[in-house]
Amino acid sequence: MYDKTMFKKIFLPLIFSVLLFSCDIEKPNIIIIIADDMSPLEDALTPRIDEIASKGVKFTNAYSQYANCAPSRQSFLSGLSPFRGLRQGRIDDYLKRNDHVSMPMFFKLNNYKTLSLGKVYHDAKQDKDAWDFFYDIPTEKNNYQNWESYASQKNKEIKNIDLRPAVENVVLPISSYNDYNIAKKAINFLKQLGSDPFFMTIGFRKPHLPFAAPSEFWEIYDKMEFEKSEFNNATTYGDSIVYMWSELASYKPFSNSYKSKNYRNKKILNEEALELKKGYYSCVSFIDHLIGLIVDETKSLALDNNTIIVITSDHGFQLGEQQIWGKHTNYKTSTNIPLIIYDPRIKNKINISDGFVELLDLFPTIVDLAGLNNKGKMDGKSIIPLINDPLGEGFSSSFSMYQSFQKDVNVKDLKAYALHNKKYTYIEWWDTVSNTIVNQELYDIETGLESVNIASDPSSKEIMKNLSKKIKIKNQSLL
Repeated sequence: MYDKTMFKKIFLPLIFSVLLFSCDIEKPNIIIIIADDMSPLEDALTPRIDEIASKGVKFTNAYSQYANCAPSRQSFLSGLSPFRGLRQGRIDDYLKRNDHVSMPMFFKLNNYKTLSLGKVYHDAKQDKDAWDFFYDIPTEKNNYQNWESYASQKNKEIKNIDLRPAVENVVLPISSYNDYNIAKKAINFLKQLGSDPFFMTIGFRKPHLPFAAPSEFWEIYDKMEFEKSEFNNATTYGDSIVYMWSELASYKPFSNSYKSKNYRNKKILNEEALELKKGYYSCVSFIDHLIGLIVDETKSLALDNNTIIVITSDHGFQLGEQQIWGKHTNYKTSTNIPLIIYDPRIKNKINISDGFVELLDLFPTIVDLAGLNNKGKMDGKSIIPLINDPLGEGFSSSFSMYQSFQKDVNVKDLKAYALHNKKYTYIEWWDTVSNTIVNQELYDIETGLESVNIASDPSSKEIMKNLSKKIKIKNQSLL
């Protein structure tokens, strides 16, 4: 058990003075909002998210450790790196062998009421003992409502998955959308919580495919001219494994024309690409609206002065960049995520940090902000120094990994480890059977995204040696 009296006497005054807290040492409430597949779009219309960012700190170089829903969520909610996983970033085997306290369980043990609303873990039953309250949209029999979150009953009842539309723009009440009902449930819980501190996680399913949002959010983009990314071609001399499967291939009208073992040389029509982008952006603005509803409720209940709000995503999403419509890569657009941390007790003069941070850093950071101490294992690091000084140094790189879930025997034993910094994306593919590096990718991204793999350039040899050494150190630190 934690000696809370001792920590209050010794650590809380120190932490509070460093963070410029007020004299009130009441435990802060915590709300973590997790969007699904949301990239940090700078040109999306997100006034409510922008409002929160203007009062807290927005981390422009925040990275997910795995560009796939299940391993990413399991990782940052447990505080353990997917590097520990035996296959596809899942750390189930590690958790079976070791006693470990997850983030929600930690706060439950520290007398917080813990609530899970919507898609938090990918598997709703995972870590179920950590929650005092659990709620998600019930799955209707014989349709995809819970997963796909269409509003149209017709689309909900489609049985052939290849016939599901990739976008949905219909005139229906906002209450027809799952994410709205998750937000309403969160608001109802806020009204009922009373004076005890709470740890609330809210998981929205958008902007995950299919791109289904209320028509009013489509309309706000009617005058925006969407353009193709200047990096819409497959990487030169780059990886082909990520081109073996496209999420978009699971949706109409792309299921027949786009599905392929290797779609590196396939492109969708520009008109279709722009409609997909509009749908994605509409979903992002829809989630922004729902976040606004929740924030407004904290104000109406006078919770806003003592509630930490975190806005993030499990990973990014590629809208045609490198010819990819989905994630499942180590490229920047797949792994770079929005991350905003707002603690009303901290008055930030600078609200943007370019320091490189990770989703893994959330657990230790929130523990610090709550004035608590966790003696258990956390693979991330507290980013309190960047919250205090967003221009601070010492945060120069982030890590991610990926392993294909495809059953192709040629790739099933390959793991890709990546390092991201201001100038490079470096990726090395390991054969887990022979325990050797079988491919390397190095991209200069100082002026954009990954375009040409320069790993074979003699001038890159020393650079890759140094970056590979950092990945090795990262892996060894987790043994």
